[in-house]
Amino acid sequence: MEPEKVQANIDDFGEERELAGFWKKFVYIVTALMAGFHIYFLGFKVIDPWVLRLAHLQFVVIIGFLYFPGWKKAKKNVHIVDLILIVLSLSTLVYVLNQFDKIIFRAGVVPTTLDVVFGAFAIITVVELTRRTTGKALPILVALFFLYALVGPYLPGMLWHKGYSLERVISFLFSKTGIYNIPLGVTARFVYLFILFGAFLEICGTGKFFMDFSYAVAGKTRGGPAKVAVISSGLFGMINGTSTGNVVTTGSFTIPLMKNVGYSGYFAGAVEACASTGGQIMPPVMGAAAFLMAQLIGVPYVDIMFAAIIPAILYYLAIFLMVDMEAVRLGLKGLPKEEIPSLKEVVKTVYLALPLFVILYYLIIIRSSIVLAGLAGIASCFVIYILINLPSGKKIKLKDILEVLHEGGKNVVRVSTTCASAGIIMGILTLTGLGMKVASIIINLSQGNLFLALFLTMIVCIILGMGLPTIAAYAITASVVAPALIKLGVPEIPTHLFVLYFSCLSAITPPVCLASYAAAAIARVKPLKLAFVGLKLGVAGYIIPYMFVYGPSLLLYGGAGKILLTTVSATLGVIALAIAIQGYLWGNISKISRILFFVVALSLIKPGLTTDIVGFALFIILLPIQRKKLSEKIFSNS
Repeated sequence: MEPEKVQANIDDFGEERELAGFWKKFVYIVTALMAGFHIYFLGFKVIDPWVLRLAHLQFVVIIGFLYFPGWKKAKKNVHIVDLILIVLSLSTLVYVLNQFDKIIFRAGVVPTTLDVVFGAFAIITVVELTRRTTGKALPILVALFFLYALVGPYLPGMLWHKGYSLERVISFLFSKTGIYNIPLGVTARFVYLFILFGAFLEICGTGKFFMDFSYAVAGKTRGGPAKVAVISSGLFGMINGTSTGNVVTTGSFTIPLMKNVGYSGYFAGAVEACASTGGQIMPPVMGAAAFLMAQLIGVPYVDIMFAAIIPAILYYLAIFLMVDMEAVRLGLKGLPKEEIPSLKEVVKTVYLALPLFVILYYLIIIRSSIVLAGLAGIASCFVIYILINLPSGKKIKLKDILEVLHEGGKNVVRVSTTCASAGIIMGILTLTGLGMKVASIIINLSQGNLFLALFLTMIVCIILGMGLPTIAAYAITASVVAPALIKLGVPEIPTHLFVLYFSCLSAITPPVCLASYAAAAIARVKPLKLAFVGLKLGVAGYIIPYMFVYGPSLLLYGGAGKILLTTVSATLGVIALAIAIQGYLWGNISKISRILFFVVALSLIKPGLTTDIVGFALFIILLPIQRKKLSEKIFSNS
C-alpha cells in the first residue's frame, strides 16, 4: 500500500491537499522565506524569543491551512475559509509587533479588548490547524482544559480553583505562558532546523545509505527484512521524530518485505510500530521531545543524549532478539544475495553519513549549542550535495534546494501546531495550579512508595498520551507528573526520561495506539490485534524506565565498574525477557520454563548484587536444561 493511501486512514495524519498553479508556487516561496528567516535569526542575528515563536507559527499557519483542508469537499481547492483563518492569524503577528512593549506586561493580568480579540484569533487558528493535522484528540483535550479554567469554582475537592474570566484566560494563553510557551520555542529554535536537516539528508543520499547499510548488515540473515526494519526504523526515527510518521515512511517498504519472507502481517506490522517508536529515544538525535526536555530541565542536550544510550540499545536488543527467535521458529530465510547490496560497496559511500558525524562533532567534541550543530549539519549536507553532483557533471539545481526547503516547511507543520496546542494546556496547568495538584495526588496515593508512584506516573503518561503526537504527550505529562517523582527524590534526567519513554510507548499501547494503527493499515490486518502483538514485542520498553530509575548507572551515572556491571546484568535480563515472551530457545519451551526465564529477567533487571547473583545463577542452570530437553526431543523424534 502506498504511503499516500495509508495517510488517509490514520488520524495522526490529516489528508493533504494537492496544490497546483499559483498556490503551489506561493507555498514554495513561503517555505523558502521560512528557511531564510530561521537561518538568519538563529545563526546571525539575535531576536526576541516571543517574536521568533510568533513568526515561526505564522509561517506554519500559512503552510498548514493551504495544505490541510478542513473537510473532505474542500480537499481539491484552497477555500475562502482557509484564507480567512490565515489572515486572522497574521493579524495577531501584526498586533503583537505593534503593541509589543505594552502587551508583554499586561498579558494575563489587565488585558485590553483588542488583546482578547486577537488572542481569540490565535487560539482558534491554532486549535483548528491542530484538528486538521493531528486529528480530534488534542483539540478535545485543549477544549476540556480551557473549560476547566472557567468552571473551577463549581468543581469538587482538589479540582477546585477560584476560576478565571474568559478575558483573562484568553489573554494569559496569548503569551509566552500559553501558545508561545517553551514547546513552540523549542520547535522554532531547534526542531525546525533538524527537520530541515532531515530533508537535506535525502538529497545528499544519506537516507539511501541508511537503507543500504541496513540491508547489507541484516538482509542475508534469517528473517532479514524484519531486522532491516529494526535497524532502518531506528536510524530514520531518531531524525523523523514521530512514531506514526516513521511507520508510514519506512513501513511502506519493510512491512511488505517481512510478509513476503514469511512473517505474519500482525508480526510484521508490530515490528515496524515498535522499531519506529523507539527512534525517538535513540541517540544521537532523539526526535523533537528530547530537545524540549533539555529546555524544560535546563541541562545540555548532550547530557540527555549520553544518558539515553544504554536504555535505547536495550530496547532495540529485545526487539531484535524476538525477531530472530520468530524467524528460527518459522524457519525463515534471509533475502536472496542478488537483492542485497554489498557491505563493502556500501561502506565506500559512508561519506554520505558525514552530516551525522558533523552533528556529533559539534554536540559532543566542541559542546556547541544545538542551533550551531543543526546549522553545521545543514551546511555539510549542502556541501556533500555539491560534491556528489559536480564530479559527475550534474548541475546544481535550484529546484532541488527549493524542494528540500519545501519539505522541511511542510514537515514541521504538525509538530509546531501540536506544540502550540500543548502550550495552551501547559498554560492552563500553570494558571490553575492543576499540575501541582496532580503531583500531590500521585504522592498521596503512593504514600511515599516510589514503585507505586512510578506505576501511577506510567498510567497517567499512557492515558494522556493516547492519540497525541509524542512531543505533545511529553510536554503535557512532564508538566503534570514529573514534579511528583522529583519530590520523591528521583533526579531530573531519570524522571523526564521515564516520562518520555511512556509518552512514546502510548503510540503502541492499546486501545488507542496510532503507530500500531498506521502499521495495520499498511499490513492490511486488524489494528487492535496487531496492537497486542506490538505490546508483547515492546515489553522491554515498559520495564527499562523502572530499571534506570532504580539503577541510575544505566544512565551512565557513577563509576565505570558499576556502569559495566549494571549494563551486563541488564543485557542478560533483556535476553531472558525475550526468551520468556517469545517462549523460544533452541526450540519452543514450556510454560514453566517461560515463567522461570521471566523470574531471571526480573532478577537481573532489578539493580542489586543479591538479585544479580540469583538471576545469573538461575540463568546458567536453565540454559543447559533447555539444551538437554531439546536434544532429547530430537532424539526421540528420530
